[in-house]
Amino acid sequence: MTVRAPDGKPAPRFARVKGRLPPHLVRCPGCGQHLYPNARLCPHCGGDLVKLGQRQAAAIRRAQKALATLGRVLSKA
Repeated sequence: MTVRAPDGKPAPRFARVKGRLPPHLVRCPGCGQHLYPNARLCPHCGGDLVKLGQRQAAAIRRAQKALATLGRVLSKA
């Protein structure tokens, strides 16, 4: 029986070796599903991982800036 990935292609097979850790996976910044680190497109949501990563980094910078502003406002009160 062939195990299929969500895109219909055969899923990669890894030999089960006692004491061996599973492959390292990363999360898609768009949908949060796990992917292989060398993926360029998310097989789950179809997003371009470079663009999604850039958007996520920009959102984190905005949140950090807002947190700093909030800290300044609250310290004056």
